[in-house]
Amino acid sequence: MVRTSESAGSNVVEQNSLPVNVVCLKWGTKYPAEYVNRLFRMVRRQLHRPFRFYCMTEDGSGLAEGVEVLPLQETGLHGWWYKLSLFQADFYGLQGDMIYLDLDVVIVDEIDFLVDQPGDFLIIRNWSRNLMWNSSVMRFRIGRYAHIWEGFLADQQRIMQELNGDQEWIYACVPNAGNWPADRVLSYKKSLDSKCWRWAEKLGLGRLGLKAPDSLDTALPEHASIIIFHGKPDPEDVADSAYGFWKRASFIQDAWSDS
Repeated sequence: MVRTSESAGSNVVEQNSLPVNVVCLKWGTKYPAEYVNRLFRMVRRQLHRPFRFYCMTEDGSGLAEGVEVLPLQETGLHGWWYKLSLFQADFYGLQGDMIYLDLDVVIVDEIDFLVDQPGDFLIIRNWSRNLMWNSSVMRFRIGRYAHIWEGFLADQQRIMQELNGDQEWIYACVPNAGNWPADRVLSYKKSLDSKCWRWAEKLGLGRLGLKAPDSLDTALPEHASIIIFHGKPDPEDVADSAYGFWKRASFIQDAWSDS
């Protein structure tokens, strides 16, 4: 595994024989176990570095062999707020760097850069104008950013009332984080040519049943590695057909295949 030197202000990259910890979170019933298994298969196919794959969940049934369960600790949270517990000082006794991936990301090409890219804390620059990161793909040293979790616990109710999710709080705690290459980690909605007839949408013709033809497919840019799905549509909505004015994305089924 490649990691950043411990020395302050250093960008020297050092080699470490420990496998990188790849972690995902499955809470509740929004995403079934197959989403975890698909993610595991995509990582196994596209990451050519030693790794161990973990799923933090309250229900480990149906998970594939090779997925290691981290029992989700009941904290009274829900949804995205659980993601802040990734920053605990003692995260299930794991050591080294963590790569966190949301369940609805689609990996379309090699992701060795998630391990190799220099930097102490790496996250996605969000596509909105709001002051927030996109936390779908992160890498950080386990335990080093415990102030994110501890600060949240110290003022939990106010933070949950005033902020729109974990991403705004992570930005408030680490505003100078490094970012993944914008040509490799892309948004299906914001980065790709994924929507047709925007004029028709503005006229409200979607309410009349007009939708993109299923024959229109979403092309991938040359260097794309990870496609982020935020909000609707979810990957399964456009894997085989259009979703409203959003085009079909056949690359999803290719990425999800067992081969």
